[in-house]
Amino acid sequence: MRKGFIFNHNKCVSCNACCAACILENGCDIQPRNIYTYNSEADDFFPVINLSLACNHCEIAVCMKGCPSSALSRDTVTGAIIIDETKCIGCRYCQWNCPYDAPKFDIAKGTIGKCNLCYSGLMEGRQPACSSACPTGALSFSELSDFENNAAYSWFPDKKLNPAIKFVGIKNQTPLKVIPGADSGLTDLRQKQKVKNISGELSLIVFSFLVTISVASLISSFLRGVFPEIISFIPFLFIAGFVSIFHLGKKFRSWKSVMNLRDSPLSREIALFILYSVISCITVILRIPVLLIVSSFTGLILLLLIDTVYIYADRNKSVILHSGQTFLSVLIIVPFISGIVLPFIFMALIKLGLSFNRLIINKLNTSDIGIRFLRIAFLIVPGLSLILLNSQPEKFIIIIFMAGELLDRILFYLDFNPPNINTLIYE
Repeated sequence: MRKGFIFNHNKCVSCNACCAACILENGCDIQPRNIYTYNSEADDFFPVINLSLACNHCEIAVCMKGCPSSALSRDTVTGAIIIDETKCIGCRYCQWNCPYDAPKFDIAKGTIGKCNLCYSGLMEGRQPACSSACPTGALSFSELSDFENNAAYSWFPDKKLNPAIKFVGIKNQTPLKVIPGADSGLTDLRQKQKVKNISGELSLIVFSFLVTISVASLISSFLRGVFPEIISFIPFLFIAGFVSIFHLGKKFRSWKSVMNLRDSPLSREIALFILYSVISCITVILRIPVLLIVSSFTGLILLLLIDTVYIYADRNKSVILHSGQTFLSVLIIVPFISGIVLPFIFMALIKLGLSFNRLIINKLNTSDIGIRFLRIAFLIVPGLSLILLNSQPEKFIIIIFMAGELLDRILFYLDFNPPNINTLIYE
């Protein structure tokens, strides 16, 4: 029989006893359990709703499957998803994948911490510390089959993951509506997330953009019957790999990132990047034509895997087809720098269509409208130059074009919006 949390929001008074008990029991440096308060200003027309939520130890644990270092595992006795901090590399991919905001990044340790269901106590017949400490009985832990799940929270994400939690005590009530209070910290959530994405993911932007350029350089060289220059290609690739490590909380554990090739898209991406780097560097140094084909093909697969990393976490489908995807970018960069007009026009029309579509989707968001129009201009102007001259573009035209592709990659991260309970509450 599967056990899990039972929550009744009619009994929760937001006393935070569950949070305190969790921290004291496990000696946490982070707060694994969140207390969400809706309508915190007690507007007369809407109910005040408190929700105590931590890791739901889902049956389909996307955090565990996505972890590249296999730091997350399921305890076979209790079903708890637990983390081995000695394996965690601090990549925070589990935070992207988890829609319940359960994994927390510990800045001091450089690793992830989360609720472990007090699994050692469960095996001894004790309850989790959080449910034991709840003074009102709002949070309990029991057999899930004993309770009918009456909740239909529209803002509770990804029920398909089968989280080990049920909501009770709201039968025959009107649909719950949510008004985040001024002090809830959710008012400017979207804008804060965008700023965070750019500052926190800068190393990933640089890595993915440099890899895209390196693959485009190989393919373009193959089409022109030449080889890339060693002095420019190899340092470029080395910088890409070096920069990517700065995204990790534990940089010296980066070698553990290939420990989950079977399940983790991120693990497969890193492994193929290593393989691609070795093959392409040998190709450029030895100048073997067959290896140029092999390395170009390997690079295309690598770009697909880079895009898959985000698609795996993007169950909101926010970037399922985005002009800033690395694979689409290489398909337009190659014909542009090679001076091949017709394929460039075809891909430019696709990219323009996707860019204008994204502009329409974000029409109410004025914070990034300037960068979106600039990105479109940096595609149209160099594109017209290539079409009118019908030859390989000049260096300064290539620089403008590449700046547009970099802006497109930045916009990809701005638009990347994996499902998260905080965002859904805000919306």
